[in-house]
Amino acid sequence: MSKVKVEIRKRNPNNGKAYLYLEYSPALYNPLTGKETRKESLKRYIVVDPLTEEDKEYNAEVWKHARKIRNLRMKAIMNKELKIFDDCRLDEDFLEYYKQRIKLKNPTWQHSYKHFKKFVKGKCTFRDIRYRFAESYRDYLLNKAVISSPVGKNKRTLLHQNTASKYFVHFKSIVKDAYIEGYIKEDISLHFAKIPTRRSQREFLTQEECKRLLETPCEYEVLRNLVALAIFSGLRPSDLISLDWSEILFDEKGEPVIRKMLHKTKNTETIPISREALKFCGSRKEHGLVFNDFRRSMAVKPLRDWVKAAGIKKHITLYCFRHTCATMLITAGADINTVSRHMTHASILTTQQYFHLVDEKAREAANLIRIE
Repeated sequence: MSKVKVEIRKRNPNNGKAYLYLEYSPALYNPLTGKETRKESLKRYIVVDPLTEEDKEYNAEVWKHARKIRNLRMKAIMNKELKIFDDCRLDEDFLEYYKQRIKLKNPTWQHSYKHFKKFVKGKCTFRDIRYRFAESYRDYLLNKAVISSPVGKNKRTLLHQNTASKYFVHFKSIVKDAYIEGYIKEDISLHFAKIPTRRSQREFLTQEECKRLLETPCEYEVLRNLVALAIFSGLRPSDLISLDWSEILFDEKGEPVIRKMLHKTKNTETIPISREALKFCGSRKEHGLVFNDFRRSMAVKPLRDWVKAAGIKKHITLYCFRHTCATMLITAGADINTVSRHMTHASILTTQQYFHLVDEKAREAANLIRIE
């Protein structure tokens, strides 16, 4: 190969900015595109007519960065020649790539990104993505990653194993995409060991316990009303807390429904509710939060005290009332498709877990029968 020159060039100035790029002479073959490449954008610009000291210092830093990249490219050409573009991509920002890939995904992906960012201390390139690196991240999620402290408590709580498993699957998916798009040369995601999941203990209340709870005085009426609607509708806590009066409508038969974009799936769903459930929403308004006076702190000690006062010894959280709705529908004889639609499950496999749960409770009850 003839000697290749690498020069820093400026594009035509526009709006007082001139973007920098590298020019290769002669052009180099780029294996990522299958074509010859003469220009490579540095994705940086300089101020054309710097008037302030700040602009001059900025330009000096950009030129310093540009010269550094040029020197790296020249070294790569001398050492590996045709592999230059493959190697250059390895030094790009994997953390930023991760961030961009999840922009339109649900909040769970955002949480997984935050944990990964904390693990890498805000800095990670594609070159860092190796098998041992993935193993270290796996260990971090299992043994070191913590959730935010519960309201009113000052303690560190490790991620649930199923949550850690889900976050690691997200990371693996991003690495897979990076391989497909040519940022890394080997699909090392195939070799990542999975974090096994455990069947979650889905705690719920029986119909008799629900009746007893709602008949027990509660410190906060808004908490009681939100819980009641959770039992009737099966909505997730996040969707109940953000429920607006404009989202409570009536269908063509005049029956109440909740039509809402769900926080987790970002899909707009229509959930039928009974008129009895509607009573717990209070006086009708044109718009505004239905449970405007609700505070998340009410879902901790006040909820725990209320459940205890009702004589219920189970560990109950706000999410348990969603489980309660599903199990009550099943107990009442609803088929799996009806339950799945009402609970807005993305997969019927999720719904099946509730049927297994009811079956287990039925078996426990059967085993209590004794004839002496």
